Amino acid sequence: MKFWKYILPFVALMMIGIFKATAAPVVTPKAYMFGFVANFTDSVVYFTDIQTVDSVWYDKKTKFLLGRSGYSNQLRTYFTDKMNKPHSTCIVIFSLTRKDAEKKFVKLRKKYIGKNAGSYEIRNLNENEFRFKPIDMSPEEDNDQAASKKSKKNKKNKK
Repeated sequence: MKFWKYILPFVALMMIGIFKATAAPVVTPKAYMFGFVANFTDSVVYFTDIQTVDSVWYDKKTKFLLGRSGYSNQLRTYFTDKMNKPHSTCIVIFSLTRKDAEKKFVKLRKKYIGKNAGSYEIRNLNENEFRFKPIDMSPEEDNDQAASKKSKKNKKNKK
């Protein structure tokens, strides 16, 4: 009897975990993001303007940006190629509303303006200098499955 007392809740928790629905990626027509670049061997930090980016994918449950490494790599590539700063740390911050993006921008900027005003030199990159490009995060499986179905159909038609 004691055996079932412990096993039954364990099995119930496992079943809940198995059937738990995961949040699907969602694309939003537009989102707002900005970039921040710092180099730990240099006292100059860079902020991009808050930019509107079309077709941004994010996780609906966690509100986490999908493809964030791709956006960071866009910024890193710009700094490596154009600014000749290959070892920069690049981060991208996004929000679904401009108001939230501005709050995050101001909060991060205060960290480098406040007490440490003399320690860092802040430079801005406007949209003419650097612009984020949308990253397509649509599921590739669907495209691969559609392509394989078409090729199977073509093979059947040839026979």
